[in-house]
Amino acid sequence: MGVRILTEKKAKQEQKAKQEKTVRETGSESVKRRRVKRVRRPVKRKRANAEQKASSRRMRVYVLLLLVILFFAGWRLWRSDAVQMRFVYMWPYQNEIVTYARRNDIDPFLVAAVIKNESEFKPGAVSPVGAIGMMQIMPETGEWIAKQMGLNNYNVDSLYNPGVNIRMGCWYLSELKFEFRDNLLLMMMAYNAGRGNTHGWMNANAWDYTFGEIGKIPYPESRNYVASVLHDRDEYYRLYKDKIEAK
Repeated sequence: MGVRILTEKKAKQEQKAKQEKTVRETGSESVKRRRVKRVRRPVKRKRANAEQKASSRRMRVYVLLLLVILFFAGWRLWRSDAVQMRFVYMWPYQNEIVTYARRNDIDPFLVAAVIKNESEFKPGAVSPVGAIGMMQIMPETGEWIAKQMGLNNYNVDSLYNPGVNIRMGCWYLSELKFEFRDNLLLMMMAYNAGRGNTHGWMNANAWDYTFGEIGKIPYPESRNYVASVLHDRDEYYRLYKDKIEAK
């Protein structure tokens, strides 16, 4: 009887030991799995972050390329002849300009450039110093031109008339062309700053009628004006030469 009790007790102890071992092994496996999971999760997160960053970089590159393409496409459109003629180098009153320019032996593209810089083709333009009309003629200069041309019934308000203003402005450019011996830079300096100032600069700087360096014009406003007019004349010629020559 005593041996049997001991045997049963021993069997229970062994069974309990096995159960405890099983529990320990199960817990150990669970811990291992949790540890493995803890180790694997950061790897997945890093990989996801790396893929996200790579995707973000690719997106930035695509956006940048798209902006570059749009910029160059827009620039080419802006620089197209049709757009330039419509928004930058428009040419209203073309018939009057060509007619009076040719009548006075003046380049019509130059006249268009002068008007663009003087008034942007606005007949009612008045400058802060009182120059009037499309070619910005001063009232006293207008009176002198009218007398020289023999214009009847002239008054200051006539300068607001585009046809009259262009006619008088072309005649005046022709006078400057003769006075400054076909020197375009001196002509434009005189038109902008006055004949007296131009002759004064010629004397002070020992210029003759072959003067041709825009950078040496002493007055910044006149220097910029001359450069702008000559540039615009070339653009008008490039855009309209075929249309004008056909007339």
